[in-house]
Amino acid sequence: MAFEDFFLEHARVSSKAHQRVTLDDKMTFFRQLATLVASGTPLVQAIQITAEQTESIGLRKILEEIVMRVSAGGSLHAVLTNYRNVFEDHWIELIGIGEVSGKMEDVLEDLNKQIADSRETRKKVKSAMMYPIVLIIVAVVVVSAMLSFVVPTFANMFKEMDAELPDITKFVMGASDFIMSYGIYIFGGVIALAVAFRQYMKTEAGRRRVGAIGLACPMVGPMMVQSAMYRFTSNLALLQKSGVPILETMDTLGTVFRNSPIYRDAIITARNRVAAGQPLADSLEKTGLFTTMVTGMVRIGEESSEIPAVMAQLAPYYKERMQGFITKLTKLMEPCIIVIMGAVIAGLMLAIYIPMFDMAGNVH
Repeated sequence: MAFEDFFLEHARVSSKAHQRVTLDDKMTFFRQLATLVASGTPLVQAIQITAEQTESIGLRKILEEIVMRVSAGGSLHAVLTNYRNVFEDHWIELIGIGEVSGKMEDVLEDLNKQIADSRETRKKVKSAMMYPIVLIIVAVVVVSAMLSFVVPTFANMFKEMDAELPDITKFVMGASDFIMSYGIYIFGGVIALAVAFRQYMKTEAGRRRVGAIGLACPMVGPMMVQSAMYRFTSNLALLQKSGVPILETMDTLGTVFRNSPIYRDAIITARNRVAAGQPLADSLEKTGLFTTMVTGMVRIGEESSEIPAVMAQLAPYYKERMQGFITKLTKLMEPCIIVIMGAVIAGLMLAIYIPMFDMAGNVH
């Protein structure tokens, strides 16, 4: 065997397979499907090819099942409704419109752009939040290590010397004893609280109450509103551009916000008013949860019959606003965390050094 043959046999032609179905996997699927359909490949064959190309084992199994069901005579839209845990409701709705209108290529292209945009936004949010989270973790680890290992050493020394200790030192020593005695329970309690909160947020009441509190909070509230406006305008533009009727569009938007009960209910209320003959802009305005710019632009879109174009222009504005609020929030958090961490560590050092200076001053 030649030297290079060994390496050629192990050439990384394909990436490592994984079990989960990530947003990247879905975006790649729609991108490949759009390319194949645009090239004239029959739909069933195109899905089969994408199934063979995907790196997600879970998605491959789902696509193979979809191929069998579509080959048996089912429409892609009807088959995808069985996989709502993988594909978003408004994606499925758009694919149905693409099948009926014969514009599957255009629908898939628009859908792929929206998924890619959503992926980019999520990455920016995660990136912006990473540094403050790292700072908080480092602060907790450093303070815990000092209370668990450094302070007890000096506390034993002070006890042996029978030194008179200032109040700050007594407080820190008490905190150290508490951490040493109940640290494992505190850690377990924090984990349990986090798990309980996560479970609570999976409930309708939890999402509604926490969402209401968040909307009323400074910084967090405006960020949540800008995020909701971006999701609403971008999805409204996509659905209307694809030819989905306005009432079906509002129904689909309700599913887009299914994890945000407050905005979901507002959209459903607006939908019912539209069904009763009221303009969409007025219906949204009466909910009190949509900005004046959104309602004003929707009114302009209704009057000019250009809602898709108007919303497509408005969505990037709210995307930038949302990202700006996130950046502003994280930039505000960073100095606050650093100042608090510095103050705590300075307090610990003072608690240790003040008695040492006092003892040194009493030495003759």
